[in-house]
Amino acid sequence: MKNIWKMLMIVSLGLFLAACSLEGLDQYSPDQIVAKAVEDNENITGFYMKTDFDVYKGEEKIEDSIIEQWTDKENKRIKSMSETAKGEVSMSVNDGEKIIHYSSLQGDAVVMDTLEENDQFIGQSPKDDLKFTLENLRETHNIEVVGDEEINGFDTYHIKATPKKKDSLMGEEEYWISKNNWFIIKSISKSDDLTIEYTVTELEINPVFDEETFTIDLPEGVELKTMEEMDPAEKTTLAELAENYGQPILTSKNYDLVSAEKFYMEGFDRTEATQEFMKDGYKQFILTSFEAPEEELSVGLEEKEEIEVRGVKAIYMNDVIQNLVWDEDGMSYSLLSMNPELTKEDLIEIAENLEFVEK
Repeated sequence: MKNIWKMLMIVSLGLFLAACSLEGLDQYSPDQIVAKAVEDNENITGFYMKTDFDVYKGEEKIEDSIIEQWTDKENKRIKSMSETAKGEVSMSVNDGEKIIHYSSLQGDAVVMDTLEENDQFIGQSPKDDLKFTLENLRETHNIEVVGDEEINGFDTYHIKATPKKKDSLMGEEEYWISKNNWFIIKSISKSDDLTIEYTVTELEINPVFDEETFTIDLPEGVELKTMEEMDPAEKTTLAELAENYGQPILTSKNYDLVSAEKFYMEGFDRTEATQEFMKDGYKQFILTSFEAPEEELSVGLEEKEEIEVRGVKAIYMNDVIQNLVWDEDGMSYSLLSMNPELTKEDLIEIAENLEFVEK
């Protein structure tokens, strides 16, 4: 599931949310409670947390993970480890100087320098992200206090958010907030037929960390590689792509094609291709393609709108990114905007004007 942005945000809610203590919940309105939940608590300098993370499609559980995180806010160090029910393992650590990430699906570990605080890829702080998310929630949902509940030994306030409109993209949200430190102890998020459940099972505030805490033991035989060494992409041509897929492939002749690359996605057992286009000296969009999977077109947990493009069902997204996705003639296509001035109508027009290239 790509950009499981909403999923990651829910994880972030639990991993980073802490606010000032209150004497009692009943003295605040639901809106004030949500606002209080994003205030900084200067007394929290670090924590250890263990969580269960489950995703359901209808009644079927499709994701089942256990996540552990160690956070040292004073020294800007963080480590996380997760394991799915299928045994898939992911580990990452930021020791303040370098970042190491390992995934059993990839089989390799990548190392990179820690980004500077003013680096453009850092973005907003977790607090700012959370404040933005919760403020948006208040605009689109009616928030009510359900009551006091105990969750895994934690005394919590239970808050429920119901969409104000029946056709709201974000469904029902529920949060159980610790009375002691304002961490989100449990959350349930519903969108269409997907349900995400996040539950804290262990939480230690301001633990004592040693130098071994922010290290990871990589499996035997795993080699550390740089980002450049991990890049699986190789240059290609449209004719080669058409030959590889055994059928014509879509491209744009109204924009300048500046690069075409292909790479093998081991975790999905497929070869993906990307075409990058420019116009008037500026990047405009990236067209990604791969052989369509057997299951129905899906984009995970993105906020989405179903439309029709090129005579077939398509999904338009404009949450974190602006993207247009559709399946056509056995291929899956994704049109990702790189120009903030492009509109939804522009992307649709670009897609409608794509042409097939033969091998």
